Amino acid sequence: MKIVIIGNSVACINAIEAIREKDKISQIIAVSDEQSRAYSHPLLPNLVIGDISRSDERFYYRSRNFYEKNKVKTVLGKKVVGISSQNRYIKLENDEKISYDRLIITAGGKPFIPKMDGVELEGVHTLTNIKSADKLKKDLINIKKCVVVGGGLIGSKIAEKLAKHGVKVTLVELMKRVLFPVLDDTGAEYIHKELKSLGVKLILGDSVVKLDGNKRVKKAVLSSGKSIDTDAVIVSVGVKPNLEFINESGIEINRGIIVNDYMQTNIDTIYAAGDVTEAYDIVTSQKRPIPILPLAARQGRIAGLNIEGENVKYGGGFPTNSITIGKISFISMGIVDTDKLEILKIKKDGEYRKFIIDDNKLVGMILVGNIEKAGMFNWMIQNRFDVSWLKDTFLNSDFGWQYFSKAFRILRFDRKIK
Repeated sequence: MKIVIIGNSVACINAIEAIREKDKISQIIAVSDEQSRAYSHPLLPNLVIGDISRSDERFYYRSRNFYEKNKVKTVLGKKVVGISSQNRYIKLENDEKISYDRLIITAGGKPFIPKMDGVELEGVHTLTNIKSADKLKKDLINIKKCVVVGGGLIGSKIAEKLAKHGVKVTLVELMKRVLFPVLDDTGAEYIHKELKSLGVKLILGDSVVKLDGNKRVKKAVLSSGKSIDTDAVIVSVGVKPNLEFINESGIEINRGIIVNDYMQTNIDTIYAAGDVTEAYDIVTSQKRPIPILPLAARQGRIAGLNIEGENVKYGGGFPTNSITIGKISFISMGIVDTDKLEILKIKKDGEYRKFIIDDNKLVGMILVGNIEKAGMFNWMIQNRFDVSWLKDTFLNSDFGWQYFSKAFRILRFDRKIK
């Protein structure tokens, strides 16, 4: 069997490992428009500033010999421009065709660029891959002032990193808070305070509509009419599934590639996993893109196993986000803001804890400051655990497995509890 995988990130490498657990013989070909082995996208801001380098193994998901060890042929630096599902081949930008018996699409997402004049000017950057990170890093010598458009995870992190690097940073966010919808108002205030302490100027509830300059960007004009003098602009307003090459393939898409419980598309020889898909969200009970690394890894593994005939179901997932800005760490999961469900929350001593409960099932939470027990709450959400007898203890800073009976802990961990 000949298996082709489009994309080369965490979903791809987990699919490869799953296939090789069952099948040492089939040919595997991984195709990517990037030249690098699979690397950590969340570390791109660190790469820009120099906190980590290309030679640092921490930047990569697997060792340098991963592809050789797993007998994977790589076709790197080649963009896929089409799929013929009827004739079972993919087409590359150089008109080369690669045939397949089974295909896994793990093409991830691409940056969403809002409508604004001047995005073609020098000094305008995105930060979604190594190429864009290298371009920004090379340009740092020219940047004393920078506008970051978008206060999501990457936008907030690069704003922090640049400010620590001595750049005068202005972060512009359309919503009333950064990290929307990852945090609620209270949680975001911790991040606002930390960014401001680093010298980042926050402009909330506004957007950049135009970039001015002769050859290089010199000014960002906001919808409010304000303008900001700048040497560079980083556009970081999110990503969307990379679907351009899917057109005319016969693969069903909505906001992302539609897959069933087995990560299989409507075409039985084609599977998809990761940020490019719409998969089941157990919290909202709907299918939608959830561009979260652990889910991409799990989906890739399931796609790989099912190509080998294992019939493993994807039970669904939910958004989980975590980051450290300055001295503040937080983690959030599932639903983080609502006025329709039961809410438990407390704010004290530099900590913020919030839990959202629906019919005695935990469906979302925010931990700011003390995030040590996040894994427990993740388990409760994933397993739709009945928290009716336990939820009143969630706000305790010492909450942990000690609140459970010894019998339950033995069952949960499948080991002896001393």
